[in-house]
Amino acid sequence: METKTGMRIPKSLAIHLGENNEFKNAWKKLRPSCQRDYVIRVNKAPTEKKRKDKIERIIQLTLEYAERHPEKYKKRQQ
Repeated sequence: METKTGMRIPKSLAIHLGENNEFKNAWKKLRPSCQRDYVIRVNKAPTEKKRKDKIERIIQLTLEYAERHPEKYKKRQQ
């Protein structure tokens, strides 16, 4: 699985994208730079615990963004 710019998404993040349709749909609407930044955050995590924490935060931020900007997610709601 890759970002819009072709950056490889870490397996631990890709698993969450595959399991959570709401997160996956919101992720697809993120700007390429946001996707890239989130992938970099996960890749830089020094421990598995930190990686999990970062992924949980990324999911939260992505879903909150979708809630704040419903006009960008009209297709998802139809």
